[in-house]
Amino acid sequence: MTELLPARLFAPLALTAIAALGLLLWVLKNGDLCPGQRRRIGDGLLSAWAVFGLALMLGVEAAVPAPLLWLGAVALATGLGSVLYQARLQGKRSLPLSWHIPALVLALGCGLWIVIMMGPAALLAAGAGGCVFAHLIMVRAKHRLQAFNTLLPLAGIVFAMGWLLWLLLQTLMVQDNLARPDMGLLIVPFVQMSAAVLVGSIIWLLPLLRKEQTKPPVISVAALLILGALTIGQGILWQFPVNIS
Repeated sequence: MTELLPARLFAPLALTAIAALGLLLWVLKNGDLCPGQRRRIGDGLLSAWAVFGLALMLGVEAAVPAPLLWLGAVALATGLGSVLYQARLQGKRSLPLSWHIPALVLALGCGLWIVIMMGPAALLAAGAGGCVFAHLIMVRAKHRLQAFNTLLPLAGIVFAMGWLLWLLLQTLMVQDNLARPDMGLLIVPFVQMSAAVLVGSIIWLLPLLRKEQTKPPVISVAALLILGALTIGQGILWQFPVNIS
């Protein structure tokens, strides 16, 4: 089963990184940030590009179409160039947002390609993974936009539940239409995915429910669980009659 792992991880990781980049750049554009917060969040883009680069490496092992990988490589090089150049700036200075836009546009092109390959489920996966990863980067950057400590968990959980519901409906449709005897094999991964989403959601919401400060280790655990659920769901997609992986 390990030889299938790169193919299962490629789309969830790529979509997570792309969505997180979009969210973070939106925050940099519209958020009421001091220079220190702006610089720290801008530096945090490096983590998103690192995950995107990891997805591309897994894509090579997963035999993803070469043009998609080349497009992603150009986006990665452009994005890393901007972040690394910003790292050379002294103090709390940061680059204008326009420096990051070309790389984001290229990455969104990759995301659109993946959506065409996967179908509507990709948007739900991007929303769930992107929200939790962007939240992790913002918390590590010690942001003070407290509204996002509520909005990002709620939005991410809605996307994750939507992903879960979509897979459930697709599974039921396949079972009803084709009466496949092996559909019972999907029960175990579906239960695993549901448990990961449930536990991840509880952990993600725990600081909000307890009215405590959100800390990076908590979001890290939630992110691992949500991404694990997306990876398991990717495997479930392959069991449908049309391979949309």
